[in-house]
Amino acid sequence: MSMNRSQRTFASAAEIRETLGAVDESLVAALQDLGATIEEIREAAAWLSSDDYLHRKLHHTAHGRVAQVIDLLEDELRFPER
Repeated sequence: MSMNRSQRTFASAAEIRETLGAVDESLVAALQDLGATIEEIREAAAWLSSDDYLHRKLHHTAHGRVAQVIDLLEDELRFPER
C-alpha cells in the first residue's frame, strides 16, 4: 500500500541535522519543501557515499524523491571521492 502525501511523516529539521550534520538552513528548508522523509534523506546520503555514486554518470540507480534529495545534497554537501 503506497502512502499519499498526507500519510507520510516528513523529516524534521532536527532529524535532518542529526542525519547530515551541521547543514545550512536553506538545505533544511529545501528538503522540507520537497516533502522528503528521513528515510529518503538517509537513503540519499548513503547512496552518495557509496561506490554506486562514483558510477552514476554511467547508470543512475536512484529514482523518485530519493533522486531529488540526491540532487539537493550534491549541490550542498561534499562527499569524499574514492
